[in-house]
Amino acid sequence: MPVARPAVYLHVGPPKTGTTYLQEVLWLNQRRLAERGLTIPGQPRDHFHAALDVRDIAFGGHHDPDVQGSWSRLAGRARQVDGKVVISHEVLAGARTDQIGTAVASLAPARVHVVYAVRDLARQLPAVWQEGLKNRQTRSFRRFLDRALSPGAALDRGFWRAQHPVQVLARWAQHVPVDQISVLTLPAASAAAPGETLWSRFCQALDVDGSGLDLRVARTNASLSAAQCEVLRRLNKVVPEAMAWPEYERIVKRRFNLLADTGDGGRRIQVPARLHDTVRARSEEIVAGLREAGYRVVGDLEDVFPEQQSFGRASVKPTKVVGAAVAMLADELTASAAQETVRTRARSLIGRLQARGSGHG
Repeated sequence: MPVARPAVYLHVGPPKTGTTYLQEVLWLNQRRLAERGLTIPGQPRDHFHAALDVRDIAFGGHHDPDVQGSWSRLAGRARQVDGKVVISHEVLAGARTDQIGTAVASLAPARVHVVYAVRDLARQLPAVWQEGLKNRQTRSFRRFLDRALSPGAALDRGFWRAQHPVQVLARWAQHVPVDQISVLTLPAASAAAPGETLWSRFCQALDVDGSGLDLRVARTNASLSAAQCEVLRRLNKVVPEAMAWPEYERIVKRRFNLLADTGDGGRRIQVPARLHDTVRARSEEIVAGLREAGYRVVGDLEDVFPEQQSFGRASVKPTKVVGAAVAMLADELTASAAQETVRTRARSLIGRLQARGSGHG
């Protein structure tokens, strides 16, 4: 009797399409999903390292020794599963055709499926630019838009490398059958309960029952306001280049995100209204390309067209930037003071306990 081939679902992102949310829900419900026939092998960091290994890149210029060989190890676990497996990381979206071929071949004899999510460009452009700031970039939003939306923009570099659905999936389709590739559309900006809808669509793409699971995960990659974005952009310009990525991630990125979570009540960055027609035209090209390719669509391709409300102002007043910087500085000082109070009390308690111990000696 032939042994059943495992089905491996590669959720390849791209970045800023709800990947963090979906991954956290997966890990939170790992045991219950396993009972329903879906295995999530390893640990979250294993998927990140494996994606870096596939692409042979160092995140933030930092060469982590745990990365080498991590894809082979994760693929080995996936091949041993009797049933369905999901490997999820957005870094995979930017893989070259040859890298994809190597990764898919390493999963044989598993039946490989690909899941790629698409979000409308009016929301995706600001989100990707902002994520770049969180990863040490310093480009202004205007410069970012000029490069991404210029008529001669290369579709295999920059923003489009991982964010052009037609081009990205064309690379995967050279090694994975078209009927095993799913395009997952994100709900429109005006949709109710977008997180629940996205999770439902994701489970449909994986052909797994995702109902009744715990979706209450912390949003660990929250959006910044326009003013906070500019504070971070300017901060990145003065952070020493010699600071290694692990230090930057710990001292700047994580701490900045915690401070930003307190919120400054400011508006979000938006694509300028003057670019509406340009973005709409790009969206029409993408939708036409996806329809022609014949991939399975989970959701509605109409969601890919941006809503008018997603356009607005891209600039931010200097006074707003100063206000955001002062507010974040105040939060940092308050947090530092609270930590110092805790340390002082701890030292006092330890001192009293040590004194008591000496008295009984």
